[in-house]
Amino acid sequence: MKIKYILGTALLGAMGLSSCMKEFAEVNTDPSVIGTPDVRYLFTKELTDFIPSDYWQWFYDFTYMSQWGQVTASNAYLLNSPAKCSGNGNVGRVLKIALEIENQINQKDELGKASYQHIKAMTTPLVVFMGIEDTDMYGSMPFSEAYRARYGGTLTPKYDTQEELFNDFLAQLDNSIQILSNPVTLNGTIVNQVTLGNQDFVYKGDAKKWAKFCNSLKLKIAVRLLNINKEKALKIAEEVANSPAGMITSIDDDFVYNQGSEWFHSQEDPSPGYGNRTLINFMVDNKDPRVRFFFEKNQFNSKVIQAFFDAEAQNTSPDAKIPSFIADKVDYEVVNGRKIFKGWKAPGEPWVRYHGLPITIDASKDKQWEDYFDPTGKLHKIYLNDNDKTYTPVSYMQMEMYEGNRDYTYPDAPGASVVQDKEDMPFYGLYFSAGEVNLYLAELKLIGANLPKSAQEYLTEGIKCSVTAWDKVAGLNHIPYYDSAFDPNEATIELKAGELEHLLEQPAYQLTGDRKQDLEKVYIQQRLHFIFMPQEMFVSMRRSGVPVKNSTLLPYEDFNKDGSYYPIPRRCPFFAGSPTDQMYHLYNQSLKDQGFTIGYDGNQLNTERLWYDKGAPNFGEGPNF
Repeated sequence: MKIKYILGTALLGAMGLSSCMKEFAEVNTDPSVIGTPDVRYLFTKELTDFIPSDYWQWFYDFTYMSQWGQVTASNAYLLNSPAKCSGNGNVGRVLKIALEIENQINQKDELGKASYQHIKAMTTPLVVFMGIEDTDMYGSMPFSEAYRARYGGTLTPKYDTQEELFNDFLAQLDNSIQILSNPVTLNGTIVNQVTLGNQDFVYKGDAKKWAKFCNSLKLKIAVRLLNINKEKALKIAEEVANSPAGMITSIDDDFVYNQGSEWFHSQEDPSPGYGNRTLINFMVDNKDPRVRFFFEKNQFNSKVIQAFFDAEAQNTSPDAKIPSFIADKVDYEVVNGRKIFKGWKAPGEPWVRYHGLPITIDASKDKQWEDYFDPTGKLHKIYLNDNDKTYTPVSYMQMEMYEGNRDYTYPDAPGASVVQDKEDMPFYGLYFSAGEVNLYLAELKLIGANLPKSAQEYLTEGIKCSVTAWDKVAGLNHIPYYDSAFDPNEATIELKAGELEHLLEQPAYQLTGDRKQDLEKVYIQQRLHFIFMPQEMFVSMRRSGVPVKNSTLLPYEDFNKDGSYYPIPRRCPFFAGSPTDQMYHLYNQSLKDQGFTIGYDGNQLNTERLWYDKGAPNFGEGPNF
């Protein structure tokens, strides 16, 4: 009986297993068989891999560029010889997916091919944008033949010159503009396009906005051509302005990038440094609201000021003192021999909380900058309430505009309860915008492009769009003090009524007809707009020569105290390749053709210029058109 029971149970189990296996076979896929991917999801993958300002760039390249561009200052030294760059090849992340999208579309029937033309065209600006970023610092690169081996191409793609790259980029953008701006037809019948909806987390599949993006992106190429082929640059600008596709001229069309509610952009903490004193003073003096979005308030709020007063009254910190450039703005009264904070003098909060460091090398060793650097470690440190604390009087770059999961500790007196902002917020990046487009148009108009509006109109609109866009992004990123103030004597930092109008009235933001200085003013605005796009800021500085030495607006400063020459690299370094690499000879020939040598010496990187950089002025010389 026992054996029969076991056999019966086994038989029933086998029958059940057979039934399960049959059902499983119907739903399971043979791992050796590759299914057909959904083109819409491939596009989302490409968009996800489109990250023009990733961690490695911020950790290495952008830290250097921010210092070279005199946006940030080190508290010790200047980085003039980049030992490591993030490396080119970022375009490959999106190019290989764009090629696979094209491959999948090509395998469809004629109607299928026609119905995916918009999605195919939308891949172009992502590739071009990243391609520009790569060639900006490295010049020639494999592109036209790259990543095509699996489709019958070569494993040793040629290096396209920078001139060839720009021609290719322009041709691809023009083709995509044509597709996105007109009905797609097959045998005379309009073909409905497959739509992306939320699979496109930037423009929701809106073909008109993608067409504007493509058309406007041509201006990024045009301004790079100005020093090498001005006529072509101006012609491109006129084509863009007259294109029926339109341009990104409203912040509603800005390319604001966010992958999702739990995407924080980075899990690391790069440290680009503190703001440059001259730059921050320029923005504060003109009450430019963007200083509040790009830099943090310093740590000397009213609670900290009062703590310094209390430490002074109790004589617990005899070496400590409030820095003079902060003390000058403090209004206080003396009650029973004790200083009591009353408020801030003009220009008031939040403007009084933004201060930068001098950029001169070894400024920390200079007695005149003692208040800024605290070389002894005693000036900004107080003992109070059985605790001690050190405070920073200058403004750090606002890295919550880069990373959504940073924690912020509000400054308070020693021993006070710690108050922190620890809420993780999704990261929003402003990668391409109406501010940028209008500032390019202002520049191109001044240089001679036949455009419908005046340079002042483009400049004004560029500033408006820049300020409002960065205000929007600061709000989306919920940076400290944007939503609420920590202390009753503090002000929030969101854009306030009347500020933009006041800003536009400032002489530094108005053109006068002096062409050279007008160009300088436009380039200053590009520099400000690009502070959180350091490579764009650096490219604008490199091709324009702005900031300008001895400027009455926002001068270029000598890095050496004695005014002697300090070489700033104009490109990223190249390193010796491996002879076993299939691309070794092509790589070396490309360097030879461009006149580049191996290594990262500062003088070498300053003199060996990229193709489009060869006619540009030296740093600090100003425009040479």
